[in-house]
Amino acid sequence: MSETPRLREDPESPGRWLAAGDWTLANAATLESLAGDAGTREARLLDARGITRLDASGAMLLWRLARNAGVGGDGDRLRLRDDHAPLFAAVQGVCQNPPRTAAKDYGVRALLSRIGCTVEDNAREIVALIAFGGEALLTALRVAPRPARWRVTATIAHMETVGLDAVPLVLLLSFLVGAVVAFVGSEVLAAFGAQVFVVELIGISFLREFGVLLTAVLLAGRTASAFTAQIGAMQSGEEIDAIRTLGL
Repeated sequence: MSETPRLREDPESPGRWLAAGDWTLANAATLESLAGDAGTREARLLDARGITRLDASGAMLLWRLARNAGVGGDGDRLRLRDDHAPLFAAVQGVCQNPPRTAAKDYGVRALLSRIGCTVEDNAREIVALIAFGGEALLTALRVAPRPARWRVTATIAHMETVGLDAVPLVLLLSFLVGAVVAFVGSEVLAAFGAQVFVVELIGISFLREFGVLLTAVLLAGRTASAFTAQIGAMQSGEEIDAIRTLGL
């Protein structure tokens, strides 16, 4: 059961403040009100031994109250319970010396450092890609002579995911790009009286260049994003950890 935080001045000893109750995050609004009512009035002694529960937010408000009252962290003027003293000391250290974020360096040295890190990361990615390709090739060579180990169902499922499911998107984008090329080509060729060759322009350009390029880009982007989403779902479901535990 949470106890309402209290802060009052001892009527028998003026200048002596008594803090009691639960100084926790759940009572943050009440603590802010108490600190606001106290204002910047100076205190001779702040007795916080009546506090039953204290967390980091309550310790921060208590430190702010002690600072405004001129008590600070003086052990003679600020009385704390033994089990609350370490937490208050830690919060006081952070409040008095807040961590400073180093300013970003936008000079030549930082630029060269970023370029070097990027080159190193790309080199590692290339090495990992080559290693993956070699491992896949060796696995295929080991499995090829053993048809019993072929995973036909999984292979067909991945072929459907990678290729067949991407056909509608490839068709849509190819149609839109073809329409744009046909419109622009007809406008340009009309100036030379060669508008009749628009059909040949579309056919040759898509069969030789655009068709292959668009298909490759769409398959790579769509398939990579689909696999990434699947791996992310497996990671969140701890399936990757289970596979590593099984040694697979």
